[in-house]
Amino acid sequence: MDPATHTTRVLSERAKRGEREAYEALFAQAVDRLRLFVRLRLGPKLRERLDSEDVVQETYLEAHRDFARFECRDRDAFARWLCCLAEHRIRGLADHHGAAKRTPPGGEASPSAAAEHPGEQTGPVTAAVRQEARERLAIAIAELPDEAREVLLLRHFQGRTLDEIARLTGLSATSVRRRIGEGQRALGRALRAGGDA
Repeated sequence: MDPATHTTRVLSERAKRGEREAYEALFAQAVDRLRLFVRLRLGPKLRERLDSEDVVQETYLEAHRDFARFECRDRDAFARWLCCLAEHRIRGLADHHGAAKRTPPGGEASPSAAAEHPGEQTGPVTAAVRQEARERLAIAIAELPDEAREVLLLRHFQGRTLDEIARLTGLSATSVRRRIGEGQRALGRALRAGGDA
């Protein structure tokens, strides 16, 4: 077991025993990824009516209340679980506000280690570089076609399998695989182009 997964498991076990500091540490590891997911998932129409940070805070409270249901499988399990909780909350808010819901945008976190593992910062310069990378990633993801964004978010933020994505989207596993590949290539091109600017 890698050290990061071990740390996450230890924090999870302590949090389940009621240690608030352990829960706070787990949340701190995942909050940047959750914020990015919520920002991308809300879309422009809902962002006019809702504050992303409110959704993050509501997700925090729901996760704390339902923490006994959380199952720590690896270092990113908590972040994926938070993104799933946020997805359900956003769907409910979209229904409540009557907004045209965005398809669940697909967030490819892999091109940016900063977005995937933000808790590994070593200082203010590193934090600033990672924040800039998260912003570039958010912009690049937001500019993807809805179909690509949807499968990438399901795959990389929620940790869904190809079969699960196929079932959720009504596509074949082959189509899902193709869309993920196309989305990742488009995202890579956008990030490279943004780095040259």
